[in-house]
Amino acid sequence: MEKTTVDLLKLAGINDVARFYLDRFFTGGVLDARYFDAIDRFDMKFARTMWIYDNVRRRSSVLDLGCGEGLLALLKRKDVYLAGLDLSPDLVEMARRNGYDLASVGQLMELPFPDASFDYVVSLDVFGHLDFADKDAVLAEIKRVLRTDGVTMHGIESLDRNLHPDYNSTSPEELARFIAVDGHIGLEADEDIANRFNKFFSSVQVEPRYTLCLTAAEFIKQYDEYGAPFDRDFIDYLRGLSFDEQHAFDMAMGYVFGKISDLNLKLPSSGLYVLVKAANVAPEPFYNAHRDRHDLFSPSDIVPAELDRDARAEFGNGWYPANHVPPIARWMSGRSWLRFAAQPFSRLRLQLTTHIPELRTSPMELEFKLNGERIGSLCLFEYGWLEVEMYVPQSVTRATSTFRLQILAKRTWQPSVANPASNDERHLSIAVCNLELS
Repeated sequence: MEKTTVDLLKLAGINDVARFYLDRFFTGGVLDARYFDAIDRFDMKFARTMWIYDNVRRRSSVLDLGCGEGLLALLKRKDVYLAGLDLSPDLVEMARRNGYDLASVGQLMELPFPDASFDYVVSLDVFGHLDFADKDAVLAEIKRVLRTDGVTMHGIESLDRNLHPDYNSTSPEELARFIAVDGHIGLEADEDIANRFNKFFSSVQVEPRYTLCLTAAEFIKQYDEYGAPFDRDFIDYLRGLSFDEQHAFDMAMGYVFGKISDLNLKLPSSGLYVLVKAANVAPEPFYNAHRDRHDLFSPSDIVPAELDRDARAEFGNGWYPANHVPPIARWMSGRSWLRFAAQPFSRLRLQLTTHIPELRTSPMELEFKLNGERIGSLCLFEYGWLEVEMYVPQSVTRATSTFRLQILAKRTWQPSVANPASNDERHLSIAVCNLELS
């Protein structure tokens, strides 16, 4: 490798690596395990998370390299001790906020942990961002901090030699454009990745993935930025999908991805992405070695009073994933429902806001129903957070211990329509937080 990391980054116009990855990969979503909705286990965006989740033992210890904003926070559902390391102080702080027990700023070549500290060391989308000269040092550090029977798992971007030659054979202009897309300064072919891991671990399993399943956004990105040979009319079709339609597509892709794993189907090399599982003990099953998903679902016991901060309350259709608005809140579309179990209660409190344009001339009308009975309505005509408290008739709460709260809004808006600079195509009405019973 003739070009150094500094050369490659400068060529691509990347001066501050930590800032580059923050700008490119920060989603703004809330990944705290309390806010994970079970249905999202099918979302293609969580496919790699679920692969790791199903391969990690309950109450084990996990080190997440390149943790970013905390994508693997869901592991807290399995009582895992979760540590993270990243270059960006901002992303490290977000990982802490999302529930990591420990998150630190540091270099992967010098992990700030004692020998044999973790049962698992994992990473997602990291090795392609490492210089070739640094990769062996990182693997040596991973081996050092792993326990004797530890397992390391990685989702690694790989090089498609049918589309791109190696870095030294690429023109400076093309290489600069290629690196500037995602900061990939060290992509390797699938077989090179396997050979590198084999130098450090006696058991190495490598499975090509994403040959069939990508998110709608990733299909478009691979076609536009990397020249992936997808059918143009299919890409045009994906471009025309609404936000909700793209989400439905991603759910279908994630469902298929999961079934491929469950059936242990072998896929051909895609030159796009591989999953790697390595250890120095007898190999475990590549998929579902410690599958235990009961903590993803709502148990039958009574939910505490803070509904929006407890994973046992079920947020159904019409809610979008929690965002740090701030505070942490869920946006909803025109109508939504929330299902929960509770002891008898007489008051329901919540805070809500809206960013919908022209609120003063066209107030937002809202209606609240509990088990089909109307318990309140209001009109929003001012911006800012509003605290709402509604009386709940005893005739509703004494008849059952299971409830379905519906919220209906008269209109919605799309940020991308109001602001052409935004790529947010959701249909939004209000954001809700601090939903409590008393």
